[in-house]
Amino acid sequence: MILAIDAGNTRCKWALFDPKASMVADGNWVNEELADQALPTCWHEAKRIVVSNVAGMAASRPLLGLFQQMQAPVHWAHASHAAAGVINGYQPPEALGSDRWAALIAAWQHYQASCLVVSAGTALTVDMLSRNQQPAGEFVGGTISPGFRLMHQALLQNTEGIRTLPGMRSSAPTNTGDALYTGISHAMAGSVLLQWQQMKTMPGKGADTTIPCVLTGGDAELLRQALLHAQPDLPVIIDASLVLRGLFYLERECL
Repeated sequence: MILAIDAGNTRCKWALFDPKASMVADGNWVNEELADQALPTCWHEAKRIVVSNVAGMAASRPLLGLFQQMQAPVHWAHASHAAAGVINGYQPPEALGSDRWAALIAAWQHYQASCLVVSAGTALTVDMLSRNQQPAGEFVGGTISPGFRLMHQALLQNTEGIRTLPGMRSSAPTNTGDALYTGISHAMAGSVLLQWQQMKTMPGKGADTTIPCVLTGGDAELLRQALLHAQPDLPVIIDASLVLRGLFYLERECL
């Protein structure tokens, strides 16, 4: 068994995989509560542990406390020039976030096709994964912008007139809550659609409208609705366990 852990900026997600890549157990914790967690019984079944940590010491310290109760070796994942069928075009390759790298690897392993890999969490990342002639997946570039909650917090902190929670999406918002929700979700959708249009102009892609957007992260459903409102024929897939499965593929390659 391989235990994969994705320590993000807000939550820590985990999954236990069998050798055939089937997820046999999973869970998640809010980062603020991570230090109070007891070791899940099923973690003792893990023979290896692989971790993506973008939350820094706030996550690594409590995780190390849990790992001390186990016998399995721990691999802290980092991006590399190439792994598990994907070539990393980031400059330098190791500067790419381990969660983005794992998501790209999972998308390639599962779909074996050009796609946008989008994580809608604390940050919104929109990464272009291209099928090259080898064939292999190749990460050719991507964007980072604030996610839904960061954009909302920025407005609350830097304006005097906005002191409300977001409402709901509306084609013509007539209150501040709906205006916030609609404006922020439109901004997120616009970032994704601009990258989608950019990817279609890349050599060999032409006007390929079949390039899917693979979404993951806590706000994936919110983003899916905004994207389909703007572009109803856009191929959109939600894959909630994308990073965890990518970590599994990375660790399996090390066996």
